[in-house]
Amino acid sequence: MTTAEASGATSGDCGQSAVATASVPQGPPAAPRAGAVGGCGQEPTAACGQQAAAAEPAGSTGLTRPLDAVEMRAWRAFLAASTSVSASLNHELEVGAGVSMHEYEILVRLSEAPDRQLRMSTLAGHVSHSRSRLTHTVGRLEKAGYVERASCAVDKRGVNCRLTEEGLSFLRTAAPIHLDGVRRHVVDRFTHEQLIALTGLLTVLVGGGTD
Repeated sequence: MTTAEASGATSGDCGQSAVATASVPQGPPAAPRAGAVGGCGQEPTAACGQQAAAAEPAGSTGLTRPLDAVEMRAWRAFLAASTSVSASLNHELEVGAGVSMHEYEILVRLSEAPDRQLRMSTLAGHVSHSRSRLTHTVGRLEKAGYVERASCAVDKRGVNCRLTEEGLSFLRTAAPIHLDGVRRHVVDRFTHEQLIALTGLLTVLVGGGTD
């Protein structure tokens, strides 16, 4: 980029800078399009569409209210923490037990269910999986001998998934690996009082209230 081009680059627009060159006549600036915003929707500044002046009242069909500095820091801290902890726990399970966090969670849910079995539709809701994704994951666990599927006795259209004895034995081996990671990456980093407060805050996110 030449010196002239650099001086004409618009800052704060996430790499989409407009470049002015000496060969282009400089007329009056064009009026901005109604509702047009720049950038990537992250920074609480005019650069990326978070400016308060462009925001419309809550409940409108236009732009969403921008995040202020405190809200943005809270969101990014939550995202960074959840991503980092999940990645660490998943890696440790894969290395130590040969299963992913998703597979481990399925085994845990089944172990806690009556007769160690759940309908596939119910299991999908517990682990927040789509039916197709759950079917694929359960298929891998079934090949390993940890679960088995069978038609539901009261509804032949339904399918039950049951934790086998081999699966229960495996879960007892894998659980200490996972729980050790949970303690190191989460529990031991907070005081008892902080854990109580954290539980209340996170419960709000999943719609359970704070009681």
